Amino acid sequence: MRKLTGKSLIAVSVLALAVAAVAGAQEAEKAPKPPKPVSVYRVDFAIHESENSQRVNTRSYTQLMEEDSFSRVRAGARVPITTGQGMQYMDVGVRLDCKLAEREGSLQMELTLEITSFAREEAQANPLLRNIGSEVRTAVLPGKPTVVTSIDDTASKRRYELEVTATKIK
Repeated sequence: MRKLTGKSLIAVSVLALAVAAVAGAQEAEKAPKPPKPVSVYRVDFAIHESENSQRVNTRSYTQLMEEDSFSRVRAGARVPITTGQGMQYMDVGVRLDCKLAEREGSLQMELTLEITSFAREEAQANPLLRNIGSEVRTAVLPGKPTVVTSIDDTASKRRYELEVTATKIK
């Protein structure tokens, strides 16, 4: 058996340390990384209704949303409608869907807005309904109110605007 000299002993020690360092680095890569903290936003939706350039109504809705999440708002009534086959119910009101994603300092939003309302106030067996809708993909800056869509009602002189304010709370 050969005796290790001082130089050989140092070379073997350096080699052993290098192998241990590589093995440790591979173990560190396999170890699960701590999860990225999830951002939470307060998202305020305001639907402004104007007639002849005068604001006549604003409806407000608020959601708390995590980044990369989806929310749904429903506000309205189920109205009975008489048909030739009996009574059916129709949803009348606001439907607002929102998908939120945080990307490079801005918030990417996908929004779907649908407003269904009566065209006339008087009660009828088959009331006339109007429907306003919009689908939008856009980016908004956190904390800044942004009008993301504006829709004219073709049956009246009304205009609807959807304003969104997303404020980071966590």
